[in-house]
Amino acid sequence: MMYKLKKYKEIFISIVVFIFQLVGYPILFSNTNLNDFIVNEIVFPLGNFFSKFTNSINFPFGELFYLLILFFFIRLLYLLLKYSFKSNTIKRSQIILSILVFINTFYFIYMFSWGIMYKKETLTFDRETIHIDSKELKKIYCSELEKAIYSRNQINYGGEGVLKFQSSIQDFNKDFYQLQYKLKDLNWLKNYRFLENSHYKFSNISLLQNYLGILGYYNPFTIESNLNKYNTSIKQPSTLFHEYAHQMGFASESEANFIAYYLGSYSKNYEVNYAVFYKSIYSLLAAIYKSDPYFVKNEIKNMNYNIKRDRDAEIKFYYKYEGGTSDVFFELNNQFLKANNQEGTVSYGKYVELIYKLYHKKSYLK
Repeated sequence: MMYKLKKYKEIFISIVVFIFQLVGYPILFSNTNLNDFIVNEIVFPLGNFFSKFTNSINFPFGELFYLLILFFFIRLLYLLLKYSFKSNTIKRSQIILSILVFINTFYFIYMFSWGIMYKKETLTFDRETIHIDSKELKKIYCSELEKAIYSRNQINYGGEGVLKFQSSIQDFNKDFYQLQYKLKDLNWLKNYRFLENSHYKFSNISLLQNYLGILGYYNPFTIESNLNKYNTSIKQPSTLFHEYAHQMGFASESEANFIAYYLGSYSKNYEVNYAVFYKSIYSLLAAIYKSDPYFVKNEIKNMNYNIKRDRDAEIKFYYKYEGGTSDVFFELNNQFLKANNQEGTVSYGKYVELIYKLYHKKSYLK
């Protein structure tokens, strides 16, 4: 009897601990000075230390980690279900306690490895509220389009089908490691790190990722940037830079997209330039469509021949992977981002807002 009471007490304490974590972390991380200290003095140093091991070989440890976590959790749920129909209350309480300990531990590690990143300030100029003028947004689009056309014209590819870049992923990787230091003297950035011991890895579930609509992902538990090996050439540079931006400490999707755009625009590799400008022009068109759909329809209709052909080939390539699975993942990812106070996948227009602010505040952003 005493043993059962002890287990019930431990279960109760575990529930209280989890509730405390749910309520306590937002309060704890809302303290700017404390948040900055934890990120820069604890999380980043530990991340650099662990990345030396997890990135020492090309195999993505994170996928094995997720698989083991999933297996362990399913195993516990199976045992709980099994003993729910039996009178062994002691065994059942042990399993419930194990599940609660597992959830508490996993949530604690997640919050201090990644959850805290969503709470810190990174782009200081984003604090200012700027009304987006549709006319100015069109001017920015035209400027980006000129850059996209120029960089596309420097790429020697006249064939049909999906555009194939001549540079390898290793070339893009080397480019990023040089370009990241462009951020060093920017007074509008804070709470990030430069990468030294990490590199990209190709996911073992790349084909599944195509069906889920995933171009790549960052694993905060194992400090790994994983790419979908079946990405098209146009997607690969931006995706690589995006995942590395996460690894640098830019947690939100919009900030990671923006950092990828900012660094890629400074590249001396025209293929990297084209990749980021290609993404920006279609993102800008999507934003402009809300205020002037006629303008957007006209631009798409009269788009530069090479860019239009690349776009059509991209749509055709990814269309064969579309389906209910990608829709389900889209919504799950959307809810996850909203839970972390992000805009959600349906509102990645924040990326456009950051580009707009960059143009609008050029005199300040030096």
